[in-house]
Amino acid sequence: MAVHTWQDYEDVLATLGACVSTRIPVLLWGDPGSGKTSVVESAAKIGYHVETLIISHYEPSDFAGLPMLHDGHVTLAPPSWAKRLTQIKGPAIAFFDEFSTASPALQAAALRPLTHYQVGDLQLPATVSFVAAANPADVAAAGWELAAPTASRFVHLEWGLPLDVYSECLVSGGWPTLPVGPLPEGYETVLDQQRALIAGFLRARSSQLSKIPDDPASRGRAFPTPRTWDYASRLSAYAIATGASEQVIALLVAGCVGELVAHEFLTFAARQDLPDPEDVLSGKFTFAGLRADRTYVVLQSVLAAVQRTPDAKRWTAAVEVCAEAAATAGVDPAVPVVRALLRPGARPAGAALPPTIRVFAPVLALSGLLPSA
Repeated sequence: MAVHTWQDYEDVLATLGACVSTRIPVLLWGDPGSGKTSVVESAAKIGYHVETLIISHYEPSDFAGLPMLHDGHVTLAPPSWAKRLTQIKGPAIAFFDEFSTASPALQAAALRPLTHYQVGDLQLPATVSFVAAANPADVAAAGWELAAPTASRFVHLEWGLPLDVYSECLVSGGWPTLPVGPLPEGYETVLDQQRALIAGFLRARSSQLSKIPDDPASRGRAFPTPRTWDYASRLSAYAIATGASEQVIALLVAGCVGELVAHEFLTFAARQDLPDPEDVLSGKFTFAGLRADRTYVVLQSVLAAVQRTPDAKRWTAAVEVCAEAAATAGVDPAVPVVRALLRPGARPAGAALPPTIRVFAPVLALSGLLPSA
């Protein structure tokens, strides 16, 4: 999405803030001199420590660790920038500037820090977020296209500086700061819902679980993988729980899985109108007349609610709900949830097995999960 207006700018800024708040690596794409570095470093005004690295000034060992022999054992000594981040008591940002100048070797070395927050033998604290900025390869200084494994570790955002924003802030000096915050109340509940929606969408569109683009330029941007779908669930949950606009949610999902797939998923999600899983567990919801895809999503949300706060009564109620759904809307959408509920270790001690589970007997026998009773 091109950034043309003040509202566009605020939406992208809110999207960037959501990534930093949830500690999901984010990459800003924009022309040179458009304020990418300034907006990230503005986090220092709200108490963040920002560790800026011009990526082309470093070697692969500055991200993977420098092999050193110590007492007969090889260790990977962390670089000074990573050591400084471990000494910061408050929140911090590791900012990789000019990331499109990273050679393939540098990109490969940065893979583990971006997903595991591990630099050499040093584990970065949970207060650190990764942000990167890049110019498109055609305007970058000695630019490289991102490899697909590197691109899939980032949320990709298009950055721009509209004239309205620049002219007003240039005169007033009051540039917007990065909107960040803790995980909001109710985040976990919304996350369960978003994960159920994504599971339902991917059940209907299984080809969109992982789809690496064919051309090199597209492989360096957002595309769907299991990792980026997980990013999408966490970021959309954060945005919804904080009351963000639909445009911010769309930017977040598109930054994870690409615009076309994001549009398809968000259209699917808007049609579902999920009930509260607690209402479903208490019998205040009927599956009569429900489509198979919506039945599947509703049951997935019930499974998530029971696994988050498990007890014997809730587990039994979940099995009864699945049996009701099978009798009313068909067996197929309910089978995956029943299988999950009957996996070893999933059934709480003392949980009663309702007689209605017999509706799943043939399927459970095939999967080796048929209860002995």
